[in-house]
Amino acid sequence: MANPTLDRVEAVLGALEQYFGEEAHAVVYASGLAAIAAALHHAQPRRIIARLGYHGTLFGMAQVIRGRCGPDADTPCAVVPLETALAGGAPLPGDVLVVESPSNPWGGLPNLPALAAWIKQTEGTTLIVDATLAPPPLQNILGVDGVDLVVHSATKYLGGHSDLLGGTVVARSRTVAETLRRERTFLGAVPGNLEAWLLLRSLRTVHLRVPAQAKTATQLATWLQSVATGAVPELEGTVTKVHHASVTYFDAVPDSDDPAAPAPSSVTRALFPTEQWSPVLSVELGSKAAARALPHLVSYGRSATSLGGVESLLEWRYQQDPKGVPDTLVRVSVGLEDFEDLKEDWTRALLAAKDVAEAVAAETDAE
Repeated sequence: MANPTLDRVEAVLGALEQYFGEEAHAVVYASGLAAIAAALHHAQPRRIIARLGYHGTLFGMAQVIRGRCGPDADTPCAVVPLETALAGGAPLPGDVLVVESPSNPWGGLPNLPALAAWIKQTEGTTLIVDATLAPPPLQNILGVDGVDLVVHSATKYLGGHSDLLGGTVVARSRTVAETLRRERTFLGAVPGNLEAWLLLRSLRTVHLRVPAQAKTATQLATWLQSVATGAVPELEGTVTKVHHASVTYFDAVPDSDDPAAPAPSSVTRALFPTEQWSPVLSVELGSKAAARALPHLVSYGRSATSLGGVESLLEWRYQQDPKGVPDTLVRVSVGLEDFEDLKEDWTRALLAAKDVAEAVAAETDAE
């Protein structure tokens, strides 16, 4: 049965992915998780290769993707750390490499051309890139030869208003997209009409929202880096480290064909032709208590585990991922607030968080 709203939103998403000139065809799903699950189901992996820390859900999905992974249909697919797979030499037929660009919550950029060259040295392999944290018009993933599918959680920046659930898989060919749509029907992952309409509404402003958020994120990261280096005396000790591409690539990163290495500067310029980085950054504060308190102390922003809305969202990431991040890390999804307003607000909130940390330390010492 035809769904004009869904057809339209997929056409617009495909056109958005073609921003830099690559052919692209989008298929929309009921959630970001449904999208990555559909991409994996389509690829039918023998092994899923990913960096440690990437989607914990990959391990759950591997348990339900069966049939190619062993002697019988009850053998689940294996999830292999990227470092282990690289150390083992060439990939195996049926391997699926899943990569984040940028990574969550670190903001690191993978050496995508080198990873593509490594996985594609073996026939029958698939490269899936999750580009949720830097959607077009920021990042040109399909400009890298060897990338088969691009995945976005449309709940985040594509939706952009914190009021819908959705996901999308983008393929290079119309034939693959049609196959994904047919599989989607039987997987039960078709989005609702309201979600499709809300996403279509949001895509009308994505070219305005996302670059503006990215610009402000870079300004905020640059200022916070100056705090971390002691250039703002009144805030000394409040911020110890900033994770954002604008900081990583402030100095040139030399070329490398090592798939385990971070992206060289030449690769990042190709991935981000507009030179606008991700709207997401992370900061490490001076103490666990300060990091836990900060999301509740800002006036421009909310404490939330999601990201991509028009309002800034902060998360004490340790609460959700105690094994993967330090307890001093706060992830920040920058909204559409003015940078000077955020700077003033963060100055006050960082000082307040420092006071909270000192009070907690004094209480602990008293005990």
